[in-house]
Amino acid sequence: MSARSRSLWTLLIATVGAAALGLYAWFGVMKGDERDAERKRNAERLVQPTAQPDGGTTTVRYDRLLVKARGEMTELQRMPDQGWVLTQPFRAAGDVRTAEDLVSALQFARLKSTVEEKPTSEDLHRYGLDKPQAEVTASAEGVPPLTVKVGLDNPFDSSAYLQRGTDPRVYAVDGSTRASLDKTTFDLRDKEVLSVRDLGLTRIELTSKKHRFVLARDPGQPFAFVQPAPEAADGSAVSGWIAALKSDRATRFLPDTPAERQRTGVEKPAVEAVFQRGTTETVRVRLAAGKKDSDPVYVLREDGFGTSLSQVPRMGLAALDKSPAELRDRTVLHVDPQAVSRIRFQPGDAAAAIVVERDHPTDGGPETWRLTAPVQRAAEPFKVAGWLYALTSLRAEATEEKLPTEAARTGLGPGARAVVLEGADGKPLATLTLGKPSTQPAGTFARDDRGRVVVIESGRLKELPARPADLLPPPPVAPADAGSAG
Repeated sequence: MSARSRSLWTLLIATVGAAALGLYAWFGVMKGDERDAERKRNAERLVQPTAQPDGGTTTVRYDRLLVKARGEMTELQRMPDQGWVLTQPFRAAGDVRTAEDLVSALQFARLKSTVEEKPTSEDLHRYGLDKPQAEVTASAEGVPPLTVKVGLDNPFDSSAYLQRGTDPRVYAVDGSTRASLDKTTFDLRDKEVLSVRDLGLTRIELTSKKHRFVLARDPGQPFAFVQPAPEAADGSAVSGWIAALKSDRATRFLPDTPAERQRTGVEKPAVEAVFQRGTTETVRVRLAAGKKDSDPVYVLREDGFGTSLSQVPRMGLAALDKSPAELRDRTVLHVDPQAVSRIRFQPGDAAAAIVVERDHPTDGGPETWRLTAPVQRAAEPFKVAGWLYALTSLRAEATEEKLPTEAARTGLGPGARAVVLEGADGKPLATLTLGKPSTQPAGTFARDDRGRVVVIESGRLKELPARPADLLPPPPVAPADAGSAG
């Protein structure tokens, strides 16, 4: 073997040896250290993860809870839709967030230290574990139930004393873990007594001293008013209203007895709403309140769990008693911009109309716009496109329920400005009539394509042309005078 071959073999052997040493360091040392660290972290956890057939682990997903705290016992169960239901001391919807926080505390809480390995009865009394402040039993399919007892707080480091299962040792855990486990029936009960889930909602009826309306929709379709008159509703406004009702939570629950119903006045409500989800679920909410701002607001709720009587903040009355005007579709012009072939702007007072038409090149090139009246010129396409977008994206600031309708006040008489959007066949697709300025709310009076008096933001009308030159391309820039240079 030549000296060169020996050198190559020596280099190859050294390389293989270095690689083997690296693999040993990675898998034998570093990976081993990682496994040891993982085992240590798991040993510090309140609930050990369960082993999987592939060698991994998974967090226990508890779906039944029995909580004893402050002299009350509450039993909860997770439902297939991931909601929680109280089954004891009565049947009611559970507070999902509170229940999930409790489960998370069991799943991820860590033991800070071991306080006593073999506590005596005196030790248990000293740590408050002979009569626990809170006791939680959690169950899940495929794993043994776990009972956790929480004792007194340690004022020196804000920790709490705890025992788990049949383990006799006393541990210290963070005070946040104690707070998550120490829950009463009120804490674990759903307090969103005004709200319903928007998903699947098909009908809403509201009756009050001020308002009455009915909204309905087919599954997957947008809401529309059935009463007081058939018209489109603003889907985002309806969803926002439903979502906002979650904020007005019960501050306390009352016994639902005939005497309490009579005292609170809920059977002669100031506001009543009925929410229906298909044919499977109906929720009826009735609110009653005194005339003074300091008077409480009482809620009688009827749903699939039965009835409940509760008290909510005063703002809950106004939150539920929504005006139809606030839920109406505020789109001013219901038209697809691509369907518009001609735009006719009437400046008002019998002035000549300004008309532009769209041209679609047959060769597939970019579309153009041309001014056809009062003069014929090529129009600036970006200006016209911006104008058309501004028109079709207009939203009403307010509708006619609270607005004047007289032409003398709105300026929406025969001589008012108007914009007509026409299709390829020359027929009008939508017409917008513009009137005088409005002060309450600020904007401009207008009549939309459904004939309603509305107020629109005045700033959105700045793009509207007042003369043909407003739609023409900018004049060419004159070349600089070469003789003036230097």
